[in-house]
Amino acid sequence: MKVAGNNCDDYFSRATLEKIDRVAVEHFGIPSIVLMENAARNASEVILHSTTSDQLEDIVILCGRGNNGGDGYAVARHLSNAGKQVRVLHFSEPNTPDAKTNASICAAMNIPISKFSEEQYSMATISVDAIFGIGLDRTVEGIYASAIEFCNSCKIPCISIDIPSGLDCDSGEVLGCCIKASKTITFVGKKLGFQQQVAKQHIGEIFIADIGCPQTKP
Repeated sequence: MKVAGNNCDDYFSRATLEKIDRVAVEHFGIPSIVLMENAARNASEVILHSTTSDQLEDIVILCGRGNNGGDGYAVARHLSNAGKQVRVLHFSEPNTPDAKTNASICAAMNIPISKFSEEQYSMATISVDAIFGIGLDRTVEGIYASAIEFCNSCKIPCISIDIPSGLDCDSGEVLGCCIKASKTITFVGKKLGFQQQVAKQHIGEIFIADIGCPQTKP
């Protein structure tokens, strides 16, 4: 399986992206946390080089409990290492091994981590959306829905990691509600659903970030 490069114009389905990850881990022996690290490092570089300095004064990272949230915790680490003021707002404790590892590192680095609140969010100069990834296939409800709706009502620019939270990877449909991102840093390649008109209202400017998958067939 050939994997996309940074300027790839191909579109990838959820199943194909999951297979790319699985092949990288199971055939090539790349630990999943290395893929996460590569993704976060490259996403952080995009954020640092495509965003104005005044927007980077107070960065809030919105982290879900899965691996998209793990990407967010890792992005927080890299932005902190770059000398930026970073805070993490999460919705529940991480529940995957790689997300737990990155959350623990953030805590050890004394990066502020707290439950999402509208007050905390509203103080940010920019936010990074790492709530839901490509695996989302259900309607967004509860605290997640109210948080996304609040974020969209603010004038704070938001950068989505991999896919705007609430967007279906394959169909491009909004699953109840969806982050309206100013930029989307998507991993491996564009998602199949990005072609749909409704999705274009949410993804903003697209950047493709490499995660280090081998560019050869197994």
